[in-house]
Amino acid sequence: MKEKDIKLTDNNIIEMDINKKEKHECYKCGEEAIFYNTEVEKWICEDCKNIEDELDKLAAKMEKKLSKRVYSFDLKELIECLSKDEIYNIARNLGVAKISGLNKDKLAEKLIEEYKPLIEKRIGLFEEERYKILKSYIDNKGVKNFDDIDEEEADKSAYFIQQGIIYPTVKNDESMFLMPKVVQKIIKDKNDIDYRRVLKGNTELINIYRGMNKAYGILKVEDAVKMLERFNENTDVSLLELLREASYYYNEFREENSYFINNEIDNYEEVLNDIKKEDIKEYAVISKEELLSMNEENWVYNSKAGKSFYKEFTSMFSVDKDMTIAMMDDLALDVQELEPSEAVDKMIELINIDNEEVRFVASKMMNKFVNKIRLWKLKGTSTNDAKANVISEVSSKVVGRNDPCTCGSGKKYKKCCGRNGNVVVLPIK
Repeated sequence: MKEKDIKLTDNNIIEMDINKKEKHECYKCGEEAIFYNTEVEKWICEDCKNIEDELDKLAAKMEKKLSKRVYSFDLKELIECLSKDEIYNIARNLGVAKISGLNKDKLAEKLIEEYKPLIEKRIGLFEEERYKILKSYIDNKGVKNFDDIDEEEADKSAYFIQQGIIYPTVKNDESMFLMPKVVQKIIKDKNDIDYRRVLKGNTELINIYRGMNKAYGILKVEDAVKMLERFNENTDVSLLELLREASYYYNEFREENSYFINNEIDNYEEVLNDIKKEDIKEYAVISKEELLSMNEENWVYNSKAGKSFYKEFTSMFSVDKDMTIAMMDDLALDVQELEPSEAVDKMIELINIDNEEVRFVASKMMNKFVNKIRLWKLKGTSTNDAKANVISEVSSKVVGRNDPCTCGSGKKYKKCCGRNGNVVVLPIK
């Protein structure tokens, strides 16, 4: 690239003359890039650059806000430097009652007064993952540098901030997370066999429901609690509170109008209408092992249906493993909103197969795969299993003596094929 074809912009970004023939892909989205980021030494498109600029502005704004926070492990000092809205949100999230109408000082005073028992109660609803994060603060004397936290933990930290368990601040131009001494003591005191037993039980129950969320998509809250109760060996835990806190932390499902709803569902009323149309009476019975397996990485690929499809598909087509896994994930999600054939057609168009014979073979394999996916509108039953259930129901249907004969003669059954008996079981056709 010649020097006259480029110009330097803000944030170490070089802009390229788009009229030149040289083309580059954005390292974030793959679209055509016209900017070169000298800091990471990669090309970036205009849309992604604008997003990065907005994030930089937001980060600067947050840093300015955090610079007013204290660096302290004293709960009172940490809370009193917050805004009234921030104090109110923590109090509400922890379950402090009668806080409407209180001024900032009274609100802070009430929160501080009720804080310890509420945190102890909340921690009783945690699983091993949340405890591990909190324990890492204890191991680091109650403080963590933001730059030392990986991306996943940084995302999850928002939950602990909203609960008033950790507090962000800035010291010497470095962003920090602090844990009050009172929380540190609670965590240390909880480090015993009894609490670890609670953590283990909570972990299993939460992961079972996370699997149920993927399999069923939407459940009445009362049904979710009843179904989870089958696996509950910890009689002291409130399953409803356990699920509510898990929904806030994992952000995989939400509670709305007495339903727990998978966050992949935008219009849950449409899904409820589909369930009503399908008229499936009972939820599919799914083993604990299968539900737990749905929380593993690449669970669609690792499922029985996924392994079968991957083996068959890659034996016919030369395709990258990661791309195939991504394709399977997309199919498993698309089939929740579309008919199986429509989900397959959409994928065929996306991967751009022109040859008709190849399209037919690929479509056949994909249809076989999506028909094995548990569908939300079928209450966790797959298309294949739903068809098998219909056949089973038909095969066991009893015909009365005065009913029309099943042979199609138009005569009553007792005067036709049923002359030698009272009832007959229909054969499977």
